[in-house]
Amino acid sequence: MFVFEKANHNFRKPILTLGFILITMLTLFFDNIDSYAFTPKKEFGFSIVGSIFFNTSFTEWLTNAIYLYMFADNIEDVVGHFYFFILFLFFGILANLTYFLFHTNSIIPVIGTSGVISGILGMYFVFFPNVKSTMVFEKATFRDIPIFISLSIWILIQSYFYIVELNNQVRSVYGGQVITFLMGIIIAQIFIRYKFLDRLDHNIRLSTFINKTVLCPSCSNPIPTEKYGRLHCSACNTNFFFDRHGKKFL
Repeated sequence: MFVFEKANHNFRKPILTLGFILITMLTLFFDNIDSYAFTPKKEFGFSIVGSIFFNTSFTEWLTNAIYLYMFADNIEDVVGHFYFFILFLFFGILANLTYFLFHTNSIIPVIGTSGVISGILGMYFVFFPNVKSTMVFEKATFRDIPIFISLSIWILIQSYFYIVELNNQVRSVYGGQVITFLMGIIIAQIFIRYKFLDRLDHNIRLSTFINKTVLCPSCSNPIPTEKYGRLHCSACNTNFFFDRHGKKFL
């Protein structure tokens, strides 16, 4: 299953997101990538961090790069470059530590950015729950699905895969993806408590012509407006009402 966002505007340039995509692309040309992989039974070292910048194949890199490009730029936009850098490393380390805790004696190495992406998706789930998305299965495609629904289905599938493989005594990284997704939700709630989203919205409105632009609550697309009232976002086809007390969906 794949989840694609339909539209979500960002205002900061996603410097780190693009940088991480570039770094993970360059590591494709490294020789003997297993030496950079994280193996629980070995001593901890650079691999617990370095492994998150490697991928096993071009296809895996391309999939991860697409997810980073679609979702990570908006998270970087909300929390800022510094916090995004810390979160990127944190989610990667957390995913590896989860694999270590569940498979302490495993000699199977793991590499990849999937744990980081899961954490980012968890934050996206909280920050932009009503952004429209497209869900793609093997033989079916569902369009204009609110992202909180599609990501809920996605994490349930990851959890199911982990339970199945755990019962079959198969070493997998699905457990790390589930944990980082849930941690992403928790961290996003903390950011909301400290009004990062409100601060972003306020700063953007102050930077526009006499505060006559409002951000769509679904996709953050800037919408010119002369007054309070009912508004329509053409980017994500969302209707909402905006007044001095804030925004609400219609």
